[in-house]
Amino acid sequence: MTTAHGENDWKIRINGGEEHPVPHVHILFRDGSRVSVALDSLKILAGVVRPQKRITPAVAWILLHRNELCEEYRRLNL
Repeated sequence: MTTAHGENDWKIRINGGEEHPVPHVHILFRDGSRVSVALDSLKILAGVVRPQKRITPAVAWILLHRNELCEEYRRLNL
């Protein structure tokens, strides 16, 4: 498991040993909410966060660092 980045309300984590076919990251929020986001499409694969706009800064960070996140996902899962 790698924590890639954290902010006041959220942190981004990449797990190893995932058996999912889609490279993704987990966004964990301070209140316990969590979502999984696909690295290629940036779509939410699982989970819910309310209000939805809370995810915007985390997804923007993922977009800026997508290549490094994909490399780390591959390193941990292939």
